[in-house]
Amino acid sequence: MAEQGNWRARSIFHFILPCTNVERSMAFYAHFGFEPIKDNREVQWPDYVGDNFNMIPGAQGRAVQLVLPHDDELQTRIDLIEWVKPRWRNPNDGKPLDERIPRVMALLTENVHAAAADLESRGFKPINPVRDPDPVIGVQGVVCFEDPDGHIVELIEYFGDQLGSRTDDLPRREG
Repeated sequence: MAEQGNWRARSIFHFILPCTNVERSMAFYAHFGFEPIKDNREVQWPDYVGDNFNMIPGAQGRAVQLVLPHDDELQTRIDLIEWVKPRWRNPNDGKPLDERIPRVMALLTENVHAAAADLESRGFKPINPVRDPDPVIGVQGVVCFEDPDGHIVELIEYFGDQLGSRTDDLPRREG
């Protein structure tokens, strides 16, 4: 671990996911097990919030923090923000596939096939069917869904206690 003096980052606390309708996004993420833990939809934020995020002073958003309730005390949270000043526009809207850069949230999932079947039974359409197991990289299965604003939610299951894809033996690009 790199020396950092008297401090260390403990975990990701939350990350901001911009959306165009916070209620619609809350409903979408509830299907993946997320629950609201803090409701800031009506909060008037101080001017410095915009400065902190390299935005206009006085930037405002309607926000809700969501959490997976079975996570530990350092819960990683999603902070859904519907930016109202300025309005957020998805930079991928209207772009062809060869120009899109996805924003992906991967959820480590137990029984990805059952998860996909459950979500599909509730009307969610995966981008592609669940991928077959890939013992080379250690993935039991993976399936992705697109949220209402184009963010990708990836459900991934590894073999056993493996955490992360094995990539050491995969070919390398030159240059």
